[in-house]
This record gives sequence, C-alpha cells and structure tokens, in this order.
Amino acid sequence: MKLGVLSSNYKHTAVEIREKLAVPENQVKDLIAYLKRAGDLGEVMVLSTCNRVEIYFQAENPIKAIDKVEQGLFDFLALEESIEIGVHMSRAFGRDALEHIFRVTSSLESMVVGEPQITGQIKDFFHLSVEAGGCGFLLNQVFNRALLTAKRVRNETAIAKFAVSISFAAVELAKRIFDDLSDKTILIIGAGEMAELAVANLLKAGCSHLLVTNRTFSRAVSLAEKFNGSAVRFEQMDKNLEAADIVISSTGAKSFILSRPMIDGAMKRRKQRPMFLIDIAVPRDIDPEINDVSSAFVYDIDDLQNVVDSNMKVRELEAEKAQVIIEEELDSVDNWRATLDVVPTIKNLRDEVLGLAQLEFDKAMAQMGELTGKQERTLRAAVNGLAYKILHQPTVMLKQAAKDSNHKGQEYSAMLNELFDLKTEEQEHTPNKVIKLQ
Repeated sequence: MKLGVLSSNYKHTAVEIREKLAVPENQVKDLIAYLKRAGDLGEVMVLSTCNRVEIYFQAENPIKAIDKVEQGLFDFLALEESIEIGVHMSRAFGRDALEHIFRVTSSLESMVVGEPQITGQIKDFFHLSVEAGGCGFLLNQVFNRALLTAKRVRNETAIAKFAVSISFAAVELAKRIFDDLSDKTILIIGAGEMAELAVANLLKAGCSHLLVTNRTFSRAVSLAEKFNGSAVRFEQMDKNLEAADIVISSTGAKSFILSRPMIDGAMKRRKQRPMFLIDIAVPRDIDPEINDVSSAFVYDIDDLQNVVDSNMKVRELEAEKAQVIIEEELDSVDNWRATLDVVPTIKNLRDEVLGLAQLEFDKAMAQMGELTGKQERTLRAAVNGLAYKILHQPTVMLKQAAKDSNHKGQEYSAMLNELFDLKTEEQEHTPNKVIKLQ
C-alpha cells in the first residue's frame, strides 16, 4: 500500500516541541496544498491536537517521499534549526501505517486510553482534508474504515465505560449510592478546580441543584452563577447540610471542616436519607469518622484514585480486545486491497457479458412481435439470469485468486482480458466526494 505516516506525539515529543509543530485549523488546507507540492504526494491528511501532530499521505514511494514531507512541514511552520534538532517524528508505512491510524482513531494511542475526543477530532480533520482536496481514493477508504473500526471498538468492548478521572470517578460512586441522580442536590465547600470538575459532571449526570459555600462569599457567588446555583454563607453551612445529598469539599483548611456531630445532626433532620461526601482536599476537610454515621458515605482523594486505577486496569484489558478487532479490520482491508487490481477486469467482463445479453434480448423482442408485459419481463429475467450465472464463477475465482496470490490474480485477469478482448485501460478510482465502505 502506498501509505505513509509521519507522527509526533506525547510518547516521544515534549510538549514544548509539540506546541511548535501544532498547525492552526485555519492553516490546515494551506499545509495540505504545500505538502502535496513539496513531497509530490497524491493525497494528504493532517491531524493536529494537543497530544499529536500527524501527517498521513499517499505517494508512489512513501519511504522516499517521507523526508520531503517532514522537511515540508518544518518549512511551512518556519521552524528554526535549534527547534528542529529537538523534534522526533516517528514513521510508518503500509500495514504498519494503517494499524497506527486504526489505533489512533480507536483511542488506543491516546494518553487516556478509551477517551472519545480523538474520534471526533479525526472526523473533523478528515473532512477538512476532503474539502482541501487532500483525500482521494486511498485515504477515503482508510479513514472510513478507521472510523468504522473505532465504532466497533466502542460498541463491542467496555473500553470507554469506566471512569478514569477523579471527577468522573465521583460521578460513578454517586451512581452506586443513589439509584437516580435527577433530584439530588450538591453542596460544594470551597472552590477548588477538581471539585468544580466533579460538580460539572454530577450536574451533567442529572443532579438538579447546586449550593456553594466559601469563606470568601464573593467566590461562592461567582461559582454558583457559573452553574446556575445558589451561594450560601460559610457560617450558615451547617444549616444547609440537611438539603445536601452530595457534599464535595475542597478547601485549604488545616483541620476538619465537617465533623461527626455536624453530620449526625444533619442526618437526623434528613431522616437518614443517604448522604455522599467527597473529600478532595489535602489535608482532608471531612472527618473520616463520619463513615460510622448510618447512611453517610465518605470518600477521600485516595479512594477516588483507587477507583480510577482499578478502572484503568479494566480499560487496559479491554484494549486487548480492541486490538483483536483492529487485526480483523486490517485483514479485511488486506482482502479488499488484494482485489483492487482485478476490479477493472471484473467490471469490463460484466459490461461485456451484460451488453451481449442486451443485444440478444433486443433481437428476440424484434422477432417475437408484441408481447405482454409479463412475457417481456419473463424473457428479460431469463436472459439476465443466464448472464449473471455465467459471470458468477469467474468473478468469484478471480477475487479469490487475487486474495490468495496477487500474481495469480494478475494472471487470471490477463487471461480474461485476452479471451474476451476486454479493455485494459487503467480505471480511474479517485472519487470527487467522500465515499463510504460497504
């Protein structure tokens, strides 16, 4: 396959270098045109995210072309020599390049395995490249298949079903405690970034209301307005505990802010309805003895990290299943690619046989005089049915020969071309728009 990949990503390139390589979205189309000229490439697609900058391309000889592609990228970005020295871009060709694309699209190469953002980013840059005239027959097929593979990975594995961030872990634990989050109220104590993320995800998960308290009341007001919640004065926090189903605390206090007596009183007023307390502060804000209070559940940062670590192990196991899917899809592409050389012969043979069938049908119609509609349909079905039966076996044999041995497929194709005096001109494969694999 005339496919090459040039990649700089978080695994082997420092962020300060990736920043220099990043391609602004409004320059992607210009870069594609520039690389096509500089590298004498047939097709080009560019991907630029915070974790990777990659160039996917088609060339007659991608191994020879890749140096020009890399230098073309540096020239387009006007990188200085001192920066170029620190740049490391990995290279892959043929099936290795295809596997890399499938793994990237399926998020197996992401910093957080299973994250969904990369698939959407691939789609966006794919369409940008199509609009720029960068994607022709090969990259069209490759990325449609890559996106189908990513869909299979997401549907057939649990790679994205387990939380791998502290904020999502809080949501996962909340769902274990409460059957339904739609009517639950959150009380956030402090205004830490991690607590804010947890709040955002809990609200997305269905929690209906937010209360915010902070020693500096203005900060509480600001955060409450951001999430359409209500600010509570810090000295009135105890009175508002009764309403809180989920408490998230993230302050810089030197000692516990929530004590067991405070929660004992709140739980009595709540009539022992469950309360979920998340302590994201270090030092801790919530007295761990509160776990002994009936229906009160306290989790600190280590508990949440344990959930994340456990889920990461699950994702790693699911990634192995995803790799099996990728191998299946790579084999499918190999089979498709093996038949490409014989497709023109199959098409020309089909046109030839069906053309002869049409001629014989027209002759028969002229000799038989006027027929009923049913008789005409019966005759047409008989003629076409015979033509398709004649075509079936050579078509199957030609495709199978191409899959088993490209040399054998070419021999069969040449023989059919000679026997039936078929056209041998090279077929134009490049579509004008995005196509989808069957």
